[in-house]
Amino acid sequence: MNRYLILISILLLGLTACKRQTLEERIQAEAALFTQKNCPKQVDKFTVMDSCVFSIPERTYYYNYTVKGDLDVDSIYTQDLYEAFRQDLLSGIKGSITLKACKDAGVSFCYRYYSDRSGKLLMMQKFTKKDYR
Repeated sequence: MNRYLILISILLLGLTACKRQTLEERIQAEAALFTQKNCPKQVDKFTVMDSCVFSIPERTYYYNYTVKGDLDVDSIYTQDLYEAFRQDLLSGIKGSITLKACKDAGVSFCYRYYSDRSGKLLMMQKFTKKDYR
């Protein structure tokens, strides 16, 4: 009898250990791996990509950046700049082949830009599936 309990326990443990990752879990793991391997990453003279994070509850992929130098000034973040950035980022999402699985799943994308000097959030751009479809 004891032998059967042990066998059943091993079987149940084996079955639960073989759980497949959901798409969201896979995206989250890939974002963490990308951050670990590539961040911080100097994007241009003024911008550093700090991390990529996928929030499963929000179904949102976050790109976190730090800006310095000439871009680290509150006063330049006008509505015109905000709109220009928005169009540029949206164009990148729409044209991205690497984001295809995320876009097909209806994931949102959020770009956050923080000040190097103060740590303050300078700009945030969020895109939902209705924006990039």
